[in-house]
Formats: sequence, C-alpha cells, structure tokens
Amino acid sequence: MVFVNIPYVPENNRIGRDLTKKEIQALDISDTAKQSAYAAVYNKRPRGVNFDSKHSVEAIMLEDLLRKLGIPYRRSEESEYIFSDKPYP
Repeated sequence: MVFVNIPYVPENNRIGRDLTKKEIQALDISDTAKQSAYAAVYNKRPRGVNFDSKHSVEAIMLEDLLRKLGIPYRRSEESEYIFSDKPYP
C-alpha cells in the first residue's frame, strides 16, 4: 500500500481551485483518488490519498502533479494522520 500524505499549508489557497481541479482530472487515476487529492489540498485537516501497491504508478503521477503545483506531500505506507472524535482540550 502507498499513501500520499498531503498536509494543508496556507499557500495551497494561492493555487487556483479551477487549475488544481483541471490538473487532477487529467491524471489517469481512479475517481476516488482524484476526489481525495482535491479535498486534501484545500482541507485544513490533513488528509491524503491511498493507493494499492500495484497502483504505485498512480501515486507517482499524483506526486509529480503536486510537485509541479508546489503542494507539499510525503509518501508513506499508511496515513500519518490519526483523527479523534474528541474535541481539543
């Protein structure tokens, strides 16, 4: 399994949403991965995109696009983000 972690940074808001959407839609990856990637770029809560190991080529395509757009990312075997339903103290 390959997970592309996409942390939110304020600079992501400077990238046009239409451009990001158009570029992600042009990728040859699953629709679910496209939706997850777009949501991760603009969501303040860190997210990412999960790929099966046999689809690591898709992860590379997404990473290339993120690099091109100047969006930070990090690859790992599983999500680096753990969410809790508990409110912050």
